[in-house]
Amino acid sequence: MNQNLPQELDRESLNQLSKEELVEIIIEQSKVIRELQKIIYELQQEIERLKVSRDLDSSNSSKPPSGDIHKKSENKKVP
Repeated sequence: MNQNLPQELDRESLNQLSKEELVEIIIEQSKVIRELQKIIYELQQEIERLKVSRDLDSSNSSKPPSGDIHKKSENKKVP
């Protein structure tokens, strides 16, 4: 956001800004909102992908037991 704009966006601060400054704030917030929406969507997709891969192991899919994640971590030896 523009460095000249107040960091705190309370009513009193906003009332002191010009129309152009307010429009700039709205535009910048809109950009941030769109970027956050994109990130949220991507994270939701990743969560779904992880849920599916978590639920598939050798007992409920055609994957061999050697591919099971929990079995791999159980077999790791701690030095």
